[in-house]
Amino acid sequence: MITLFLNACNKTANEPVIATIGKSKINQSYIENKLLEISPDYQNHFLSKEGKKQFLDLLINERLILLDAKNSSIGKSEIYKQQTAQMKKDLNKKMDDFENYLLTKMWIKELKSTKINIPEEDIKTYYDKNSSEVGIEQILLPTYKEAEEIYKTVKSGRNFSKEAKANSKLTGLPNGGRMPSIMKGEFIPELEDMAFKMKIMEVQGIVKTNFGYHILRKISQNHLTFDKSTQIRIKRILEKKKFDEYIKSLQVKYKIEVLDENYK
Repeated sequence: MITLFLNACNKTANEPVIATIGKSKINQSYIENKLLEISPDYQNHFLSKEGKKQFLDLLINERLILLDAKNSSIGKSEIYKQQTAQMKKDLNKKMDDFENYLLTKMWIKELKSTKINIPEEDIKTYYDKNSSEVGIEQILLPTYKEAEEIYKTVKSGRNFSKEAKANSKLTGLPNGGRMPSIMKGEFIPELEDMAFKMKIMEVQGIVKTNFGYHILRKISQNHLTFDKSTQIRIKRILEKKKFDEYIKSLQVKYKIEVLDENYK
């Protein structure tokens, strides 16, 4: 690596200088790099003899402007200093964000191959015990009183789907409250057992979770084949379970203290 670096430096140092503007130099690699910044249609023109001269004139004018700007009072002005300082701050933050993103991505990849690795036999064992999926609609409400009123109306025969759609606009549930078909392990734990035990078209509730008060209607239950798609779903379920357990171990490892009363 050191040899390659030194060779690259020597190449830059030894390459021909095409033009000088005061003490500033324009060398061959600078021209080649600037050429890459323009459209391929124009690149062909600038490779001709006349084109090379025109392109060099453009670069010289660009460098003249930059040199004079650096020697002007603008570079010492407060507004220039403030804006460049802000840009450096923004770029440093973007670099920090990227480093954190990359580190986390690589950490998760490593975790999946080690601590939360899922053997194939575990996937088959899970399937043997949970080989079905259910389809449900739900109505989610912020208070028990509101949920109780809706629950009474849908139990008495009012159209559940219409009520779910009407209330989903207020609570932000997608698809009018209709959930994608779920396997065991893919839904809110407080609702999951109930959803699988219910009969088709049965309505049940009211169940409180961190999201609010839920009313469910079961609309389907189907047996799943042990195909690639099902195996991927089960692997994700088991990975999440192991990941959650690992996070709990980190909560013990690293001391957590919530200081603001509003967040306790």
